[in-house]
Amino acid sequence: MEKNIPKKKILFRNRSLEMGGIENVLLTILNHLDQSKFEITLLLNYEQGEFLGRVPEGIRVLSIGKGTHTFSKNKITYLIQKSLRRLNYHWFQKNPKAFYRKNQLLDLDFEVAFSHYMFEDILQSPNLKSKKLFWFHGDLRNSGFTVEENNRFVHQMAQFDTGVFVSQFSKNIIEKTWGVVLNNSKVIFNLMPINEILEKSKQTQQDFATIDFVSVGRLFRQKGFKDLLSAHIRLIKEGYAIKTLLIGEGNQRAELEKTIQDNNVSDSFILGGYQQNPYFYIKTAACFILPSYSEGYPLVIAESLLLETYVLSTSVGGIPELIESKDEGILFPPGPEHVYSAMKKVLTDRSFLQKNSDAKQKIINRNQHTLDQLHELFS
Repeated sequence: MEKNIPKKKILFRNRSLEMGGIENVLLTILNHLDQSKFEITLLLNYEQGEFLGRVPEGIRVLSIGKGTHTFSKNKITYLIQKSLRRLNYHWFQKNPKAFYRKNQLLDLDFEVAFSHYMFEDILQSPNLKSKKLFWFHGDLRNSGFTVEENNRFVHQMAQFDTGVFVSQFSKNIIEKTWGVVLNNSKVIFNLMPINEILEKSKQTQQDFATIDFVSVGRLFRQKGFKDLLSAHIRLIKEGYAIKTLLIGEGNQRAELEKTIQDNNVSDSFILGGYQQNPYFYIKTAACFILPSYSEGYPLVIAESLLLETYVLSTSVGGIPELIESKDEGILFPPGPEHVYSAMKKVLTDRSFLQKNSDAKQKIINRNQHTLDQLHELFS
């Protein structure tokens, strides 16, 4: 008789499950790890975020503090509750063993800092025997932190048992910029929910009519959406009858809306807001475009290739690791002039916009390799 092999116990740490790319990747991993082999706990700073309802059954979810949705609507009481929550988290960082003991987390096999915000917490875990892993998703040079804070992140990376970078670019940049060699680290591309994406792409959504260019992302400066709007306006003035759909929300929305109104392009440049299912629009658009100034390994590029939609993108971060030939897409430097030139190129020669089943199969094969790597990582 074959002996029952004990499940490996894995703890994933993240701040919350707010809407974002990192959270999407985390949920995809949680959905694909074999629960017959792994006992998984998700520990959040705060029990909040639009994605909480998407945590798969069988995953234990813990939080150090309550979500703000449970707080009082009275402004003063709300501020007091938020301050107490902050103090509670500070106490957790000073004395994590009490929390771990209370929630039976002192026998973990693996502890994962799924973003750099969690590095310190995982390294200070009271579990002395667990393997400590970090995940890093972007370009540390554009982290928004100070030089001193970035130096600390790099120093902490070397203290983990294993590190995961989602692109070779991200790993190379840190090693080159900070003059380190992270022998404890490897590259594992982001996992994708292939079947879910393909199925959702068939579900008809709000009808924006024929879309020439679609883009998806948070509306903020680094994504380059001002450049996309500028190029669109220029092409409209040149007589091109095009329609561009931008899916997403963010603090740049008001600025984009004003530019759209000032240039009378509200009928052709559409701010589609947040969409739970962007895949239908990516699949049905003639072309996907990403004008970003900084990226790690943007899944939306891989999603576009999976849906056989031609890609125009800036050649930043790990994007050249995704777009490997002109049959899959055109890469260009960031900036409004380059965005304009790429858009005009496919408008004047639509032979670029052929559906590419080879690109789709490449993504499927790569995704299976990623899943194999994840199971090996935790074995």
